[in-house]
Amino acid sequence: MLFLFAVLGCLVASSVREVTAGNVFTERDLRRHIFADYDKNVRPVLHPDNTITVAASISPISITELDPKNQVLVMDTFLKMKWNDDFLKWDPTEFNNISTLRLPNSQVWKPDLSVYTATPDDALFPTSNTNIILYHDGTVLWVPFFTIKSRCPLLKRQEKNYFECVIKIGSWTYSGKLLNPQLYSPEVDVQDFIDSNPDWKLVSVKSDRQSKFYPCCPGEDYPVMHFNVTLKRRWPSMSMDNQV
Repeated sequence: MLFLFAVLGCLVASSVREVTAGNVFTERDLRRHIFADYDKNVRPVLHPDNTITVAASISPISITELDPKNQVLVMDTFLKMKWNDDFLKWDPTEFNNISTLRLPNSQVWKPDLSVYTATPDDALFPTSNTNIILYHDGTVLWVPFFTIKSRCPLLKRQEKNYFECVIKIGSWTYSGKLLNPQLYSPEVDVQDFIDSNPDWKLVSVKSDRQSKFYPCCPGEDYPVMHFNVTLKRRWPSMSMDNQV
């Protein structure tokens, strides 16, 4: 009989410990749980034919430099990206109602969105150390600071004292079947833009999305987002002809 009471006592104590542990799950416990068998080097999809849709856009912050002669624009931006990771999901009710995590971006898979018009090569991808925000439904939000250095070949319709640059952004390796970039919103967000460049004023930033096909890959489209940046010279008396 004493042995039976001892066994029952152990079971009750064990149950109490489990309940207590369940009520004090921390963010560390959650992170260990969802990353236990996670591989950040492959697309996070449940089936290899599934497409990851990435909502993306740039938010200009300032015009750092414009070299009309060499046709290069340097612009500080935030690059906003949002996608869904099938392997980073959890039920908040099982983890003390924790519904979001802030984590280093190096811990998760990220889309390889790059600036096709970048110069030099080391300006292709953002290298920011900013955290990602991970939501319990697998949504990942990453908004890195990104200094875009883009080639801007002059357009035939270029007007005097205006400069137009088309920044092209898309996946470096994935076709649209595997990674489908979509514009985050119809309008480009310029509310954080600081109009401080002494020579050039931002007139507008317009965006659109197009699909491109290459001879190497018949039947596969490679979507590209275009961000058309129009600048106006602050001193109209200075001719573009003297700079180009």
